[in-house]
Amino acid sequence: MRPLNKKILSQFHRIQDIIDNNDRFLISTHINPDGDAISSVLVFYALLQYKKKTVQICIQDVVPEKFNFLSGVEAIQKAEEMDDLFNPEALVILDSADLNRLGCVKDRIKKNHLVINIDHHASNQRFGNVNVVDDSESSAVEIVYQLTRYMKMPTTPEVATLVYTGIICDTGSFRFPNTSERSLEVCAEMVKSGAVPEYIAEKIYYRMSRQTIKGLASALATVEFHYEGRVCCMYLSYEILKEAEPVDTEGFVDYLMAVDETEVEFFMLEKSPGCFRVSLRSKNTLDVNGVARKFGGGGHVRAAGCTINGNVEEVKFRLLVELGVYLDGK
Repeated sequence: MRPLNKKILSQFHRIQDIIDNNDRFLISTHINPDGDAISSVLVFYALLQYKKKTVQICIQDVVPEKFNFLSGVEAIQKAEEMDDLFNPEALVILDSADLNRLGCVKDRIKKNHLVINIDHHASNQRFGNVNVVDDSESSAVEIVYQLTRYMKMPTTPEVATLVYTGIICDTGSFRFPNTSERSLEVCAEMVKSGAVPEYIAEKIYYRMSRQTIKGLASALATVEFHYEGRVCCMYLSYEILKEAEPVDTEGFVDYLMAVDETEVEFFMLEKSPGCFRVSLRSKNTLDVNGVARKFGGGGHVRAAGCTINGNVEEVKFRLLVELGVYLDGK
């Protein structure tokens, strides 16, 4: 394991104290969980099980079917399924820049709860009693993996598969700029520990349902170009989403990134009537995190998201106006 800086070591020590001195834990992550969020949750779950703690995992949304191969995934509950009698002493919040990203799970947080916050988003609001936030890491799971090593938990093939999965999902299979020498080293360590890259890739990238491919086709039919081709966007309406349900839209925005000569891409998903979840991507230094934050969202400089209310034309217009400010400044 690479040397950790003093600040991270200090925070890991505090987390170890919380784990050693408490028995009941609740783990959660952001709405619409992606591969990094799910993997982070399950690695921390494995750590708490290793320490013989009582643990529940609660998230707002359903785990996409393509992640059902991951060890421990059956322990993840939706908020309405959680046992109301379960009274955790500590909460572990992973891969979430702020508490609003938890959706309805936020309502379960009480003032007397200890909160452990582990994240890799620069926009993180440091809402925990303990905050381990490092935006130089490729993913949240990479930080959680370091914690498991610090606490001397063995890296089983199941844990190795989780860590490898989280990293390849958040780095776009090592295509995104957050791919670092360290993330590649960790993935090599995971292969040595039993992760099988071919098996993981098959499960994640080659299992698209009929509903999802239909949803993708509908979204691609709406593609538009703006600012002389510098911006590319598309959307999926609530009507189409419900008709084709269930649709796994994670990664839809990445199809736009394959278009030549664009600089910014965004995908608008109407999750409920008049409410759009927006995914933004940038191929260069244009700060889509700054754009997302204008609408109460956040993320990374080149990958961010937000939620905007309105009809599709209103939402698109507001995004294009804000993007225009950034494009004019280049």
